Amino acid sequence: MKAIKLLILLPYLMLQIASAFAQNSATVIRVVDGDTYQLLKAGRTFTIRLANVDAPESKQQFGSEAASNVSGLILGKTVLIDSIGKDRYNRTIANITIKGMALDSIMVRNGWAWQYSTYNSSKALAELQKQAINEHLGVWGCGTNNVCPPWVFRNLNSKNRQRFCKNCNN
Repeated sequence: MKAIKLLILLPYLMLQIASAFAQNSATVIRVVDGDTYQLLKAGRTFTIRLANVDAPESKQQFGSEAASNVSGLILGKTVLIDSIGKDRYNRTIANITIKGMALDSIMVRNGWAWQYSTYNSSKALAELQKQAINEHLGVWGCGTNNVCPPWVFRNLNSKNRQRFCKNCNN
């Protein structure tokens, strides 16, 4: 009888735990790269992949600049997290808000990341990206022809990266 009650209560408890983590706050303790962060909450460390954007990879041009800029904005700060799922690397995919501002919007507007249109079709993010392109901010410093989106960069070997991912020299 106790086992049956436990089996009935277990899904309910799991749902309660999931909803508690769906939207909450945590402290950013490490910026892994422009769109991946380690956070701390109640003594537990976990990794978040920012939803809606794709920032340059660490070894990609502008990768360290994107990570550095985001680091200056969120490292050591308490952020609001709205979890929307898991990715194939078991990272939590989440929207992050800092001081009432959406981090994805800040990143796209400053040219630190692309709108990840494969997973997000927000017209607001698309408009912010157009503004960053027009103002030659961040990755758009040399215009649109000299940038290599991270999803392309990740799928090329080093020889093809040199061939297809032209570096900006400004």
